[in-house]
Amino acid sequence: MPVFKSKTAERAAELDVYAAKVARGAARLKPMSESTPEEVRAARESAGNPFAPPSAELADISDHRAELESGAINIRAYIPAVETAGSLPALVFYHGGGYVIGSVEQYDTVVQQLCFHSGCVVFSVDYTLAPSHKISQIHEQGYQAYQWIRERSDEFGIDREKVAMGGDSAGGNLTIGVVLACKRESYPMPAFQLLIYPSVDLTMNFPSIEEFADGYFLTKSNMHWFRHHYLNGEVQSNDSSLNFLEHDLTGLPPAYLITAGFDPLRDEGKAFSDRLVEQGVKVEHECYTDMIHGFISFSGGIAAGMECLKDMGLRVRKALE
Repeated sequence: MPVFKSKTAERAAELDVYAAKVARGAARLKPMSESTPEEVRAARESAGNPFAPPSAELADISDHRAELESGAINIRAYIPAVETAGSLPALVFYHGGGYVIGSVEQYDTVVQQLCFHSGCVVFSVDYTLAPSHKISQIHEQGYQAYQWIRERSDEFGIDREKVAMGGDSAGGNLTIGVVLACKRESYPMPAFQLLIYPSVDLTMNFPSIEEFADGYFLTKSNMHWFRHHYLNGEVQSNDSSLNFLEHDLTGLPPAYLITAGFDPLRDEGKAFSDRLVEQGVKVEHECYTDMIHGFISFSGGIAAGMECLKDMGLRVRKALE
């Protein structure tokens, strides 16, 4: 099947058939607004994901307990099946889920595919979810996890000068937050950013929020529910430290940023790409015009999702060569 992509943030004439099926299935679920975070997590774990991407042939997958200042978390390491006499490049990955749901386990085969196609050791970070941690605490924990990984480069056999960072949705937001923390603290930044339909505007003011408010997997109502749990009150949505579109982005590492045509976050993702370009950062943006938010997680059914995972892996590989 053809993959429809554009350099501008636009929607195709029609939604992909499998993406529409995923969106219809999501619409039949009990609204998040009527549930607690624990209930939503349990329901999604019980239902599973029939469209998850397939597993990949790797050398090893192992879990590691990282004792951080912000608390102990799990970091899962994926080792590619490659022959090399030296150190390998690495990718630090932060999963999505609005900072309230999602886990390393639920993203397991997504990360396996990224590992397989990139040839990188991939570290999937199981950060503490809201409401136990709020957004600023999660950003700090993500930064500490990145430091923990870099400081153990010899143990993991990775080249600390060839470390990329990425994530999807809230994980994309977390990636940007960690990169900016590195800049602020004069800590070595990653060599490359992989930003997958990232959330960057906590005020929810872009047109695509209203255009795709309901019926396209991620809904405006769900976004408000996420914000209720990860923000310290509505006023924090205007916190300048969290408004990445207003930050000084000069000197940030090169980035590949994807958006989806039928995604409420589409316009803000493109706006962040434009902002990077304005400030001299090398970035490439591509919009998968007939896709919904979260489509790489359903790559077992959505063909474009598998194409995207392969493409992203190869882009990371090339960036770290």
